[in-house]
Amino acid sequence: MPFLTDHTEQVRTNGYWASVANKRDSLRVLDNRTGSEYEIPIVHNAIPAVAFKEIKSPQDKESPCDQAEYGLRLFDPGFQNTCVSESKITYNDGLKGILFYRGYDIKDIVARKGFTDTQYLLLWGHLPSQEEHQQWQHRLSSIPRLHQSVLNVIHSFDTEAPPMTMIIGGLSALQASQKELIPAYAAKDLYLNQTEVVDQQVVVVLANMAMICAASYCHHMGREFNKPDPSLSYVENMLWMMGHVDSTTGKPNPKYVKCVEKLWILIADHEMTCSTAALLQTASALPDAISSMISAVSAFSGILHGGALEVAYKNIAEVGSVDNAQAKIDRVKAKKERLFGYGHRIYRVTDPRAHFIKEMLVELEEEVKRDPLLKVAFEMDRIAQDDEYFTSRKLKPNADLFATFVYKAMGFPADIILPMTVMSRTQGLMAHWKEAMAGTARIWRPQQIYTGDFGKHID
Repeated sequence: MPFLTDHTEQVRTNGYWASVANKRDSLRVLDNRTGSEYEIPIVHNAIPAVAFKEIKSPQDKESPCDQAEYGLRLFDPGFQNTCVSESKITYNDGLKGILFYRGYDIKDIVARKGFTDTQYLLLWGHLPSQEEHQQWQHRLSSIPRLHQSVLNVIHSFDTEAPPMTMIIGGLSALQASQKELIPAYAAKDLYLNQTEVVDQQVVVVLANMAMICAASYCHHMGREFNKPDPSLSYVENMLWMMGHVDSTTGKPNPKYVKCVEKLWILIADHEMTCSTAALLQTASALPDAISSMISAVSAFSGILHGGALEVAYKNIAEVGSVDNAQAKIDRVKAKKERLFGYGHRIYRVTDPRAHFIKEMLVELEEEVKRDPLLKVAFEMDRIAQDDEYFTSRKLKPNADLFATFVYKAMGFPADIILPMTVMSRTQGLMAHWKEAMAGTARIWRPQQIYTGDFGKHID
């Protein structure tokens, strides 16, 4: 019975898969088509998919497109049980309700660290010293202001266009303004294992993403874009550039700065999300960081991902009043409508981030009381939390949904909430890109199962 380790060296080069032959932690497979038995190594409770290519059978003449003679394939639509990479950045367990950044519990990070330290932790793998903290803040503040061509592209959009479309356009314009950093244009690989260049691009994307988001928001709202102030923190600068300031002081409200910082810590990364996978899929082809970021932002805007937050918010607005909340829930239970913002691909218990976000809503109690729409949202949540339909299916509100309520309480309109959420994820996305560039070149090229016609002839 063969022990299938031949192909595992293609997957893991650090010796883990190879050493499993000695441990004999393995999966035994009997192929009933041929009677052959195989033993496949198990490491980290995972098996190497390429090992199944050794499990072959004679060609099926009735179904030649199944390519049985080329080896067994794994069919997993939507990556429901497929690991596509290794990472040291973020870990979550949806059944236990835990979330860790670089080994630190999110609860400890939120309680003891600020957003700048969390950025640094995700990107560089450790919490910064005071000196490193200051140096990091300086690096982010030292990026030149937006190139005029980027602002021109953003301003070319209709002011009523979704801000996410402006952001994608702004990123493309930023990419064009530094074409020498596009590998295909430069005709060489610029980033793989090029630590210094990669690190600089991470800073460029983080700093410019904030300016692009703020400029898009200002254009959408018809207000002046404030140029960045290097004396402000990353979050303070974001609010300042957006013109989201206290009417009496002309500066960002410290209470709101604190809330945004905490929100961005909680939502900074969430392991292998759809947008992270989109970023890494693109990155595997070795373009520049901005190309990868555009893929991530585009994926994030989909209504089954980040876009669900905007849909949920607008659906709540359609409910109109607290009196209509029960009727909305009844329509959802009758499968006539969908309740966006409830249920999560990972979590089957309370999202560990939800507690902190609800605390923020308590801190913003006065703002919440002034907003009738938030009263509708909380009434719908109260009904859902006590309803057997939701509890039996373990359908709990997404933490990101409550984050939208925090943004709304701070005065942000519905269609800027999605860009703000993307901003909170940018450091996590860049951490994944940086990690990928420290690996080996392997383009992501999934297979498919062909179910169409075969062997047709043209008359």
